Amino acid sequence: MAFTQPPQLRSVKAPFLLRSLGPVLGLLLFTRVPAQQRLSAHIEQLPPVADEALHQQFVEILTQMDRFSAEGSMAAISKAFRNIDPERDVEANYYLHCFRAEVLYYEGLFHEGIADLDKAEVLAQQLGDSLLMSNVYNLKGLLHENIQEHHAALPLLQKAAAWFPQKPAARYPVSELHHIHGNMGSYLTGIGAYDSAGVHLIRSLDLATRADAPRAVAVAWWSLGNLALKQQQADSALRCYDRSVEVAHGMKDHDIGADALVGRAAALAAMNDRALMTEAVEQARRYLIDHAAGIGQVTQRNAHRRLARIWREQGAHEQALEHLSIWFRIDSAITKSNIRTALEMQAAKLQADADLALERVERARSQDALERVRYSRNVVVVASFLGAAIVIGLYLGYRSRQRAKQRLAELEVLRLQQERTIAELRIREEVGRDMHDDLGAGLSALKLRSEMALRKESDPERRQLWTFLSSTAGELMVNMRQMIWTLNADQSTVEDLLVYAGNYARSYLDAHELALELVMPNAVPPVDLSAQQRRNLLLVMKEALHNIVKHARATQVLIAISVVPEGISISIVDNGIGLPRHADKGEGNGLRNMARRLEVIGGSFRVEHPEQDEALAPRGTSLRIHMPFGVGANKGSIGGQHASSSPSHP
Repeated sequence: MAFTQPPQLRSVKAPFLLRSLGPVLGLLLFTRVPAQQRLSAHIEQLPPVADEALHQQFVEILTQMDRFSAEGSMAAISKAFRNIDPERDVEANYYLHCFRAEVLYYEGLFHEGIADLDKAEVLAQQLGDSLLMSNVYNLKGLLHENIQEHHAALPLLQKAAAWFPQKPAARYPVSELHHIHGNMGSYLTGIGAYDSAGVHLIRSLDLATRADAPRAVAVAWWSLGNLALKQQQADSALRCYDRSVEVAHGMKDHDIGADALVGRAAALAAMNDRALMTEAVEQARRYLIDHAAGIGQVTQRNAHRRLARIWREQGAHEQALEHLSIWFRIDSAITKSNIRTALEMQAAKLQADADLALERVERARSQDALERVRYSRNVVVVASFLGAAIVIGLYLGYRSRQRAKQRLAELEVLRLQQERTIAELRIREEVGRDMHDDLGAGLSALKLRSEMALRKESDPERRQLWTFLSSTAGELMVNMRQMIWTLNADQSTVEDLLVYAGNYARSYLDAHELALELVMPNAVPPVDLSAQQRRNLLLVMKEALHNIVKHARATQVLIAISVVPEGISISIVDNGIGLPRHADKGEGNGLRNMARRLEVIGGSFRVEHPEQDEALAPRGTSLRIHMPFGVGANKGSIGGQHASSSPSHP
C-alpha cells in the first residue's frame, strides 16, 4: 500500500447538525471487528501470511481476544513471538505488538501497551503502510486518554484519521474509520468541545451503519441520548435511547441494551413523568437480572449507580440505597479482580519477555558458535602444515572465547531474572499503596458514614442495617491491612512476622476479654520469609484464635513461640471445653484449611488433648504448629482462598 503524508486537519463546525441531534456526551467505546468475521466492505481483505502455521496462530490469538481471555491471548501471542524472526517477519511482528497492546488495554496496563505501540509504529514506518500507521495512532490515542494525558490523546487520534487511506487493505482486523471518529468524538465530548464532537460522532454513526457494525451503531445512539440528556433535551434523548435499545435487541447485545434501558429511565425522570420513569426503572432492573450472564460486571455496576442517582433525585432514598448496595458489591468484586488480573498480566508479560530474550540470546550464541566452528575447521585444514604448536594455540584461544561467551550469557540470564524480580516487587508495592489509598479511604468513609447514620437512626431495623454495614466495613479494612502487610517486601523477616502476629493476637483477644500469656523468643535469626509463608502462617493463627473465641468457651490463652535454625514452632493452648473426640481426624473445614495452608509452605500441626476418661469430653486444647524456613516456594498456593471473617469451627 502506498505510504502518503497525511493532509492538514481542519476544525469542523456544523451548528445545523447539532440543533437536530445535539452534541454527544459519554464514551463511544472502541469496538473491533470480531476475529472470525470478515473485514467490512470499506477495507479490502488481503491474503493471510504465507506461513500457514503462523496464520493459524494468528487465528487462535484473535479468537482468544474475541472471548476477552487475557490469559489465553497472552499465551498465544508469546508462542507466536517465539516462532517468528523479528528482522524478517516485519509485518507479523507489527500485528503481534498491536494485539498485545490491545490485550494490555483491556486489562488496564496502559503504559505497557504504549511501549508495544511505540515498537509497532517503527515497524509500520518500515512497511510504509498508511492503514497500519492509522491503527497504531488510534490505539495510542485511546491509551493516552485512559492515563489522563489529554494533551497527547487528541493529536494522536487526529493523526489516525489523517493517515487512514482512501482504499484501505489489511490481512487481519485493524481500527476502522468509524472507530476513529467515534473515539475522537468521545474525547472532544469529554473536554466540552461539543460542536466538533457532534460532527465526529454523527460521522461515526453513518460509517458504522454503512459498514454493517450494529454494536457501533447502538453505542452511537446511546451516546447521542446521553448528550441530549446532558443538554436537557429529554424528549430527544428518549428517542435516541429507543433506537439504541432497538439495535441492541436485534443483535442480542445485552451490554449496550442494559445501558440504553437505564438511559430511558433517566430521560423519563428528566421529563418529570414519575409513573413512566418507575416503569422504566423496573424494566431496566428486570433486564439486568434476566440477562446477567450476558452483561459485563462493569456495565452492571454503572447501571446500578445510575439507577441509584435517578432514585435519589426523585427523593426515594430507600430505593437508591438498595441500588447503591448492589453497586458497592459489584465494584468491590471488580476492583479485586482487576488487581489480581493486573498482577497476573504483568507477571505473564515479564515472563514472556524474559523467555523471548533468553531464547534469542541462546539462538545467537548457537549461531555464533557454529560459525566459529566452521571457521576453525577451515583454519585447521589450511594451516595444518604449520605444526602442532599453532593448532594447539588456536584451540586454546577458541576455548577461552567460548568460556567467556558462556559466562556472558549466564550473566545476562541472571540480570533478566533480577530485573523481573525487581519489577514484581515494585508492582506488589504499588498495588499495596493503591489498595491503601483507594480502597482504604472508601471503606473508612463507609464505616464513618454508617456510624454517623447509626447515631441519628431510631428505627431498629435500620439501626441493624447500619450496624451491619459498619461492622462489615471494619472487617474489610482489617483484612485489607493484613493483605497489604503480606505484600510489603520491607517487612519480610521472621522478627517482623512475630511482632505482627503478637500484636494481632493481643488486640484480638483483648477485644473479646480473654487473658493472654505471650511467650516470645529472646533472639530471632535474620531470616527472610516469602509473602506466601507469612500470609499462610498468619491465617492459621487467626483461624485458631477465632475458633477459641467462638467455640472454646475459654478464659485464658497461652501462645508460646520459639525459633530455631530450622524453623518456627508455635504452641496455642486454651482452657476451654476442648474439641469433640476424634475432631482432629480430619472432620471440619477449619482444621482441614489450616492443614492445607501449612502443607503449601512445608509446615505441619497437631492437636493434643489432656488425658481424661473416655466417657468425658476433653477439657482444653493444645495446637502445635511448625513451619520450616525456605520451604514452600515451589508448591501450589491456596492464596486465592482468602481468610474468612468467620472461620468455621472443626
